[in-house]
Order: sequence, then C-alpha cells, then structure tokens
Amino acid sequence: MGLFDKPVIDELSLKFPKVHYVVVEPDIEDVQRFQDLVDSKHSQREWDNVVFEFHAKTIKEYLESGDKDENVTLFHIIHMVQVVYYFDEPVTTIATLFDMLEYGGMLLNVMVGGMYTIHGNRNATSELRPATTQLQTATSSYGQLFDKMGKHFTDPKMNFIGGDTMVEQLKNHLPTANLSVIKKPKACEISECFKPTSKDGNYILDFLTHVANFRTSAPRCVVDEVMSFLKDEGDLQRNGEVYFKTDDCHMIMYKH
Repeated sequence: MGLFDKPVIDELSLKFPKVHYVVVEPDIEDVQRFQDLVDSKHSQREWDNVVFEFHAKTIKEYLESGDKDENVTLFHIIHMVQVVYYFDEPVTTIATLFDMLEYGGMLLNVMVGGMYTIHGNRNATSELRPATTQLQTATSSYGQLFDKMGKHFTDPKMNFIGGDTMVEQLKNHLPTANLSVIKKPKACEISECFKPTSKDGNYILDFLTHVANFRTSAPRCVVDEVMSFLKDEGDLQRNGEVYFKTDDCHMIMYKH
C-alpha cells in the first residue's frame, strides 16, 4: 500500500507548499504499511509539507460516514488505481467522487482494459460462489482470467469490469464531463507464479486474481484452471521469463 501513491505524493510535495492527502483503504494492514512509509519519509525529512488523513474504510463507508476533515470539502485531485472493482456501485461512486472535485480538478481512474462485466453473487453467504451475471464476452487476457475467476470464486463485493466498459458507462452517466482515455500496454512477469513455494509468486497470484492467499484458499480445481490459463497465455521469453500481457486503461476526467 502506498506504492502507487508515492510518485504522486513526491510530485505534489515538490510543487505545492502544503498538501492535504486523504487515504481511504479498508484493509488495516495496508493502512499500516502506508503509515510506515510516511514515517520513513518523515524520518528522511521528506513529505514534511504533506498532511495525511487515513480512513480504514471502504469508499462507501467513507462517503456515508461524514467522517471527513471539516476544512477539506472539495479536492483538486482524486485518483483510483485498480480499485474500482471493489466498489458496490462503480459508476455511481465515481460520479459522486467527481462531484467532490474543485472546478479545474482532475479524477484519474486506472483499470485493466477490455469489454466485460462480471458481477459477484451478493446474496450468497459462502466465500466460494459462482458469478451471477456476465454482460459481455471477455476477450482480453485479463478479461478471460476474470471470467474464469467469476465462474467459481467471485467475491460478492467485487465487480470485474473492463476499462473499456467503464469508459462507455461513464460517458453515458456523465455526458458533460471532460473525459480522455489513454491506453498503456502492461506486462506482468509471472515466472515465479509457477513455483508453488515462491512467496513473490504467490503475491503475484493474489494480485492477478484479487484473492488473498489464492493458491491455498481457492478450490484446487480453480487453482489448476487459472494456472493452466496463465501457462497458455503467458509469453515465454528466451531467458525463461514468462510475462502476462494486457492493457491498462487510464481514464482522466476534468471538472470544468
């Protein structure tokens, strides 16, 4: 936690005399890691002009709680990197956050590209459940991976949505927003994923599947299916490294 934020904070702290940075993250351990990063930076006399505000909550809880700094009512920048999948109502939530921008402010949303939407079963009680809806055929590599996950292991709080699908939904929901889209190819090295005892490999699997401790917590049949898919889709290099390729979709929205 904080790795995506670090370059943003570095840039802001250099350009502005004072920065108020609000972090919303439901995982307490991730929040603690971010706070540790802040402490490390402060010990090096960096980020001294940045005031941090941490909320160990989901974005829904944060928006509904009213637990905000009374001196901060609107934001100049709001950024979300690979997190919209966890929003209960992705489009509505993004629209709410967009309304929280100052005029001239920017909202950045980064998601994996593709045209697909796979929803979890919100009425089920078990951790292991099938997806209830697949609105579009998943064609990208990551979309196909989400599809396989959704058939067996979709978390009811998750929405596996392709970035291109989100762009179309935002255009329909926020027609007056100034929305631009940048596509960036991305290659994730997954060589270590094929080593069952590799700590780094298991972390990468968790990241790709959005499931904590995926190799040990998912049913054996799901693990086997996902690993077979990664092996088939992986791009084997001459040096033996294997890469899983996809595109990231960067959605930039300005409020005018």
